[in-house]
Amino acid sequence: MTRLLIVDHALRGWVVTHRLGGLDRVMWTLSAIGRGGLIWVVAAGVLIVAGRLQRAAVLPLLLALVLGSTATDQVLKPLVHRTRPFVSNPDVRVIGGEPKDSSFPSGHATNAFAGALVLASLAAAPALLWWVLAAAIAYSRVYVGVHYPLDVTAGALIGLVAGAVAVAAYRMVRRRYDRGG
Repeated sequence: MTRLLIVDHALRGWVVTHRLGGLDRVMWTLSAIGRGGLIWVVAAGVLIVAGRLQRAAVLPLLLALVLGSTATDQVLKPLVHRTRPFVSNPDVRVIGGEPKDSSFPSGHATNAFAGALVLASLAAAPALLWWVLAAAIAYSRVYVGVHYPLDVTAGALIGLVAGAVAVAAYRMVRRRYDRGG
């Protein structure tokens, strides 16, 4: 495990020491829009208005966000209690605010990948867009200096599981409803 953490710290160090000034605002914006999963709810609303997503598909999206956030924020962060990178290494400037909670796993990454999986599975729109947005939001958390790569990787995995569970539950209920049961 120690080698994994050494690589994790080294990767974070490389990312924050190779920032490009022109990307700072973009990365901060990605990080900001990823907070709480709201961007995914807004995207779903736009898709519904455009006729590319059924209204009922908001339910698995909300379920995925709730499942992922609960697992991340209420269970794992308090259990693992990993120190944020800016606390461990105060020499690195944080772009934006400094979160007060624990670092592992990333709630932004959890919500991003949960949202991407649900929209990619249920929306009549190019799935690549959702995956690129999710990856960009997750990466932004390392870039702005508030997470380690392992934090966002774990968050992404949790989000994928939460999204898969929500989509599977939605499809199961839809099948029963469509059969009249």
